[in-house]
Amino acid sequence: MAGYVAQRLALAIATVLAATFLTYVLLRLVPGEPAQVILTRVFLQDQAAAVSQQDVAAIAGRFGLDAPLIVQYGRWLAGALTGNLGTSIRTGRPVTLELGWRLSATGLIALLATLLSLILTFAAVALKRSFPSRAAARGFELLAVGSIALPSFFLGVVLIILFALRLDWLPVSGFESWAHVVLPVAVLALGQFGFNAILLDDAMTEALAAPHIATARAKGLDERAILFRHALPNAILPLIPYLALQFAFLIGGVVIVERLFAIPGLGAYLTDALDSHDGPAFLGAIAVVALAVALANLVADLAITRLDPRIRLKRGAA
Repeated sequence: MAGYVAQRLALAIATVLAATFLTYVLLRLVPGEPAQVILTRVFLQDQAAAVSQQDVAAIAGRFGLDAPLIVQYGRWLAGALTGNLGTSIRTGRPVTLELGWRLSATGLIALLATLLSLILTFAAVALKRSFPSRAAARGFELLAVGSIALPSFFLGVVLIILFALRLDWLPVSGFESWAHVVLPVAVLALGQFGFNAILLDDAMTEALAAPHIATARAKGLDERAILFRHALPNAILPLIPYLALQFAFLIGGVVIVERLFAIPGLGAYLTDALDSHDGPAFLGAIAVVALAVALANLVADLAITRLDPRIRLKRGAA
């Protein structure tokens, strides 16, 4: 088992290194000389401004852009290993510091959205299975498919109009209090709910077809006990890897929701950094997202190994 964990850790590290290196290369493939782009867009704030080669060379030397690509990446990686992700070209502040408070906002929203989505998923599947009927099945399908089909920006606008403008119960935007996270969390949770509900319901169908479930029914065990004590624990297992990836996606992929509700999160930071050609900020944010994906996969894999004795025995033997 220890060998398997070490193997997964090595794979996680390789994933982060590959993601950051490819991002570094792609940033250099963006049209335009990086030093000139930084000079005109960040310092002069005029893309059409005429600049001298001496000024461009000075900027290149200041930010280390005159060194070979592999050397530039090596310098960044050496700093990253010590917690130094460089300095933002756009703001002049340490990237690590900026990512810290932006990640706290995105992480909180992602965590709450995942938890709320799970609550809605378990409630919907439990109601459908506890009261089996054609109407319950149709209602479940309608809710799940509707959740998947509705774009997050449309759902966000609807919730803003209803709860913020019409009823005046919640603030429209910002991140100053718990009230500010209600609407973005609701939008993200409802977006996740459909996939989670369909996946868990399908897994429940498969779990209820297992031989030990037939044995439990033959012994006269209560149907709800069969559902929640015997079928549900097995049905949750396929959901765990998906939840991990879902959470990792929310860490770096909630740009639309963050823009809509004016949340200073990681997704908005990524787009701002890319728009201003802020290489250190963009690369640092990508590193955080890649690390979140790698760790989420690792945690999910270890959780499944812990919860499923068959996988634990198989990997322990290996």
